[in-house]
Amino acid sequence: MSPPRRIAVVDIGTNSVRLLVGLANGRRIESILFQDGRITRLGEGLAESGQISRGAVDRTVSVLSEYAGHIRSYAPDRVLYVGTSALRQAANREEVLARFEREAGVLVRIISGEEEAALTYRGALLDLDETRGPFLVIDIGGGSSELIVGETTRKFWKAFSIEVGVVTLTEGWFRNDPPSDQEIQQVRRYLEERFREVVTVLSPYLTAGVTPVGTAGSVTTILAMVRKMVRYDPAVVHGQGLTRQEVDRLFNEIRPMKARDRLLLPGVERGREDIILSGALILLSLLEFVNQAGLVVSAYGLREGIVLDLSEAGSDTLL
Repeated sequence: MSPPRRIAVVDIGTNSVRLLVGLANGRRIESILFQDGRITRLGEGLAESGQISRGAVDRTVSVLSEYAGHIRSYAPDRVLYVGTSALRQAANREEVLARFEREAGVLVRIISGEEEAALTYRGALLDLDETRGPFLVIDIGGGSSELIVGETTRKFWKAFSIEVGVVTLTEGWFRNDPPSDQEIQQVRRYLEERFREVVTVLSPYLTAGVTPVGTAGSVTTILAMVRKMVRYDPAVVHGQGLTRQEVDRLFNEIRPMKARDRLLLPGVERGREDIILSGALILLSLLEFVNQAGLVVSAYGLREGIVLDLSEAGSDTLL
């Protein structure tokens, strides 16, 4: 086994920016030295304009500058800033990347949806029981969702990335707060259209013994809300079960509520109150489409997958 390497990863997503500094040896993360996450809503307005707004860049640059200071203090062996769906989609991404470099001093690599899916699969299954495979990993992000099915925690068969996420869905479809019944029905039909082809391709792999695993902020927030967690603790969240019936009950509870009122519920992080309804709707729809009664929640995902990948002996590139 290779000696541990100190790796720093920043995941710049459509809704949040998250930092992880850890010691890893390619097979496991031995210790987490520092981690943090901030909601900057980089993808705000992207669904309508096709561009990332100046205000969203300002918020993200501020966080990236702060994170760069944290990273320097840990003197890591490898550092990687990764951009996902919002930066993949934005017509002005080169301008945004230039501002990140000029104002925060960071170079960002935009990874493809397929790379994101593969790395998320590896990270999401960290520390889960290998014998529970095969696995179906469901990653619901701000601007895209990934579905990955595989045999073991390190070997996947098929990976798909669909440009449907909680931020783009909320901004693109919901004009009322709370959404009207008509808007909900329109979104349900839209999700069925977007996911139908992928689910059809995945169907042969979805055996009776498959273990669905959900990751990313929407899934962990839904679990925190269902369990009425006042303080989020990834060690408690990781590996917990969440049933489709529980997601359905939560969806029906928060559906008639205004976004600001959802903040009063235990488990809701400020900045997610307006998008968590979309997160519950996407998760509920996916569980219905793949005919699963529930899933295992993972507190890990893309960042951890990248840390593991970069800590491989002799690894200088992702995947």
